[in-house]
Amino acid sequence: MEINFECKGCQKEFDCDIGTIGINNQTMRPNFGKPIICPRCGERTIDDVLLTELGQSQMTEATMYL
Repeated sequence: MEINFECKGCQKEFDCDIGTIGINNQTMRPNFGKPIICPRCGERTIDDVLLTELGQSQMTEATMYL
């Protein structure tokens, strides 16, 4: 599954294949099957990126049936 993010480090948008998406029932945060990789900054955590408007739609679609 590809999700569109904005890196907080370099402020650039990028698409990243994050594999499967799950939800942590305790924190209600997403769990990704693959790491988030910014093309400029390298591996990022969920706290190091923002979901773009497109990314929010993609996440909603991906988690709709979880």
